[in-house]
Amino acid sequence: MTEQDEATKAKIDMISLHESMQSPPLEDEEVLIAREKALVRKLDRRIMPMLTILYICQRLDLSNIGNAKVAGLQSDLQLDNGQFSWVISIYTLGVIAMQIPSNMLMERSRPSLFLSSIVVIWSIVSIMTCFVKDFKTLAVARFFLGITEAPYFPASVFLLSTFYKPREIAVRNAVFYCGNWLSGALGGAFAGGMRGWRWLFVLEGIITLVIGFVSYWILPDYPSNTRWLTEDERDLAIRRLGHALPKEKFSWDGVKAAILEYKVWVFIIIFMATQTGGQMNYFMPTFIQNIGYEGAMVQYMTIPIYVFAALLSLVVALFSDRLQVRSFFVAFCMCLALVGYIIQVSSENHAALFFSLFLCGGGVWASLGVSLAWLGDCVPGPRQKKAVAFALLNCISQLANFYAPQLYNDPPRYTKANIVILTYMGIGVVLCFGLRWLLSRANRRLDEKYGKSQVSNVQKVIPGGNEAEIEIAPETGVSKHFRYLL
Repeated sequence: MTEQDEATKAKIDMISLHESMQSPPLEDEEVLIAREKALVRKLDRRIMPMLTILYICQRLDLSNIGNAKVAGLQSDLQLDNGQFSWVISIYTLGVIAMQIPSNMLMERSRPSLFLSSIVVIWSIVSIMTCFVKDFKTLAVARFFLGITEAPYFPASVFLLSTFYKPREIAVRNAVFYCGNWLSGALGGAFAGGMRGWRWLFVLEGIITLVIGFVSYWILPDYPSNTRWLTEDERDLAIRRLGHALPKEKFSWDGVKAAILEYKVWVFIIIFMATQTGGQMNYFMPTFIQNIGYEGAMVQYMTIPIYVFAALLSLVVALFSDRLQVRSFFVAFCMCLALVGYIIQVSSENHAALFFSLFLCGGGVWASLGVSLAWLGDCVPGPRQKKAVAFALLNCISQLANFYAPQLYNDPPRYTKANIVILTYMGIGVVLCFGLRWLLSRANRRLDEKYGKSQVSNVQKVIPGGNEAEIEIAPETGVSKHFRYLL
């Protein structure tokens, strides 16, 4: 069957689905709705726990360097503060080097095999970190950890976007991103109860290795070829998204379209702001140590901060999905962080400084899940374009992870870093409202050209339709009924 035949068949299937949803009696519509709900529950049971657990493992293997520092790594390897900052930054070079190539490879391969393989590889690198002897060997280990971990986050977010509708994705992104905060809490608990920083890398690496092997049988591929979905479930999974997802040959057009999309570059700046603020993750134990805590209590006192960030992420994403609003929630979270960093700069009260860590961490990290969902909403069109957009976002925003650790060179208050991040948060808030205005203008132009969308504010993409209803809008590359979420 040729590509044209496949496209024609997909179009006929979409028309048939729309007719089956509109013309049969109410009982049939109720059955279809029940089938879709059952499918979403099955996807949630199979996809979300495994992706989130793997993300917890990835963040544990990445951020345990901060816990290892407090546990004696810096003194044992005789690192000064500048060298420790470079160890963190060098990881980012590995991430940047592999970001776009690895995600283009995943788009052309089976996600279940690709993701499980990189998990196994990075877990081995993490375990081998226990053998480092000095700055050079530690830097090499962190560089290769960056290379092997680079594809996981953008590939996972892209994979979620191929199974869930726009109105469902923010909560799923938030649940997935909670792995970041839970890893911080678990990392503090692990480190607080262990003697010897080398065993920290070994234990967490072995856990990741085992889960990586198991993940191959649980992770999905694409809606059209996931082995644990039935034929009917695969068909419904494709149709309910409003567009078929045929296998696409590689084309530089998808890369070019993502690079020329101005909305991607707005999100890159927003993400660079949050990534810069997220560097507090590495220095959180040091901040708490400066407040007056010592020993294992330093590790344990990080736990409530990460738990708060996880809860805030879920609440913000839940309301964002229900109200179908993105900009206000992203701006709200960044304003929380803005207040937290103002306290960090201006106050010397220990209680106020500890409270500010909740605002800084919760605000920065809670904005990320909704921001990722908003990016997915803002980049409709071919699967390849969206995959490259996520990879481009993660690749360039990773530059913040390279330069931001160098800002933390004036202990114990780290005033320079706090002022830079404070400024970044302000820029991020302005960009949120600016992007909202631009998207509202784009929606008005679509309304003027195609008329008011027949799809409700909750259902932004129509699942098929007749010849007129499945007309592709050249402005978006998807149905003329598509409208951007604000």
